[in-house]
Parts: sequence; C-alpha cells; structure tokens
Amino acid sequence: MEKLEAVQRVLRFSDRIREWVTEEHSIYFDDLDEQNVNDYEPGGYGELCDRIIEEGISENILEREDID
Repeated sequence: MEKLEAVQRVLRFSDRIREWVTEEHSIYFDDLDEQNVNDYEPGGYGELCDRIIEEGISENILEREDID
C-alpha cells in the first residue's frame, strides 16, 4: 500500500487521529496528495504523515508490512 493510501485509510477509520490532525495541524483529508505526503521540506506533510501511519499501526488500522 502506498503512503497516501495508508494515510487516507487511517484518517477514514480513526476519529481520534482525524480530529488530532484537523484540530492541531488544520489539515483535512482533501489537503493530502501524492506529492505532499512525501514532502519533508518545511511546509510539507511528510513527517506528519509518517506519524499518522504510526498511529494507525498502533490502533491496528494498518499493519507495518502492508506499507510500501
């Protein structure tokens, strides 16, 4: 599963993580695309998306071996 798909799955299935991303970072599901989930430059979402994926793994929404 690609990174964008993994992040979208977590945001779709976890109210807690979706609220955290929306409230603390003002980022919404539609703000994410293939480029900015891999952007680690200032203003990019790469690090945040990595954290979303880690939270999704801890909530058993994703499995680590499913991520590309």
